[in-house]
Amino acid sequence: MMMKMKIALVACVLLASSLTFVATNSGFGPDQCCFKFLPKPVSKDRVVAIKATEKLCAMEGVLFRMKKGAVFCADPNAQWVKDIMEAKANEQASTPAPSQ
Repeated sequence: MMMKMKIALVACVLLASSLTFVATNSGFGPDQCCFKFLPKPVSKDRVVAIKATEKLCAMEGVLFRMKKGAVFCADPNAQWVKDIMEAKANEQASTPAPSQ
């Protein structure tokens, strides 16, 4: 009787751990979310890409990818973030499309 309980317990632990592994690697959910924001402004010249976080994230944020590859989260309501986003949008709008 005691041996059957141990086997059942081990089976339950293995099942629970395998389900946890599958759930965390399922690919469901956002790729990147912000959990804290940059406390001070960054130079717009160092920002190479801007991306808004997905709607499934707990906090709405803006992801700045920098020249050296680092990614930082910023508060989309901060004025300096709005200024960088506007400046980058204007840069993209004034850049001519590549010809074929």
